[in-house]
Amino acid sequence: MIRRSHKKSRQGCAECKRSHKKCDESRPACVNCTTAQKQCSFSRNTSSQSPNDKDFISYTGSDELTGSGSPHISITSQTVSSSPQPLTPAPTITEPYVNLLHLELFHNVASNAISFFTDDSPRDLWVTTLLQYTFAYPFLMYETLAISAFHLSIKHPSKSEFYLTESTALQAQALSLFKSSSFIDNQDKILPAFLFSSVLGLHFFCETFSIPSPDLNTFLDRLVQSIQLLRGIRVMIGSSWEFIKNSEIKPLLVGEGPIVDRDDDVTHAFEDLHANISQSHTLSAFESKVYCEAITKLIWVYNSRPLNSVSDGRANARMVMTWPITISAEYTELLQKRKPEALVVLAYFSILLHGSRALWAVGNAGRFLLNVIGDFLGEEWDQCLAAPRSMVPRL
Repeated sequence: MIRRSHKKSRQGCAECKRSHKKCDESRPACVNCTTAQKQCSFSRNTSSQSPNDKDFISYTGSDELTGSGSPHISITSQTVSSSPQPLTPAPTITEPYVNLLHLELFHNVASNAISFFTDDSPRDLWVTTLLQYTFAYPFLMYETLAISAFHLSIKHPSKSEFYLTESTALQAQALSLFKSSSFIDNQDKILPAFLFSSVLGLHFFCETFSIPSPDLNTFLDRLVQSIQLLRGIRVMIGSSWEFIKNSEIKPLLVGEGPIVDRDDDVTHAFEDLHANISQSHTLSAFESKVYCEAITKLIWVYNSRPLNSVSDGRANARMVMTWPITISAEYTELLQKRKPEALVVLAYFSILLHGSRALWAVGNAGRFLLNVIGDFLGEEWDQCLAAPRSMVPRL
């Protein structure tokens, strides 16, 4: 028996393609969608309304987007080239739509990445290197979009809730994908895992200060959680640091720079605190050692800042991120227990935060932190907080 020929639907609507049905390509809506009472993609394509955050792009063909026109047009391989080419069936995708909001978030990263993470690396190189890994590793892409949404929530206060909701959803997906990935004896994933942990740590840190809880204990719990996450970066990379800092992402890392023994009010304040802690008769030898190590790291971070940098509030990612990453687990545990001396040391960190207040992720974080700790400790600890209060204006 001769098989009856039939016309294949090359330009069918997105709904018919998903259901593997032959589309009659009727406009403004095909018969299948009309019968099933579904919204046909053809009707969306002909809509005169402007796109908004909930509109979608249906992509069913070539990897190359050429020409101009409505962002809702479904592009196939035939629209890219008029010459006959082999057609590859579109893969089955669980969620076949690209959210225009995500394109906005991606554009925000590509155009503002230099202000996201560091003030020293060339912007174009930062963007090129980071995005190379975001496309290869979905967990990094989701988290990068998540922090982009958080950034926009600060940039556009009137839409803050909208962007924060999306940021939370993207971060949850990123964590789920990251946890399901295997990093055991897989050197190829060391770099994307390091980048992911760095971006996630910055995200947590930003959220803690940008959306402070009115409850002091809740705020301190979140702060400790963000510090533990940042410390986890160092634990995770372990002996791989030499590999990381000599790898292709080297341009993204902020160099340590020369250590300069500065002689100013800030170093004097840190040194005086170190002396008082080390000579305290109320602390155990263990506690004194832990606190002094944390103070020594504060001094080291301050002295290793760029030579041309002054405490004028200029953005300095190194000043903000290095100390939380390098402090010990023992200090973090004492901080979690609300030990007064641990909180005093943390109050001195507000000096470094205030010195980097121009960084979008910092702002008034130093002032807020000092204010929260002062309220928590009470008047009996006012003398211990005199030095940071003289350098960080009260809210």
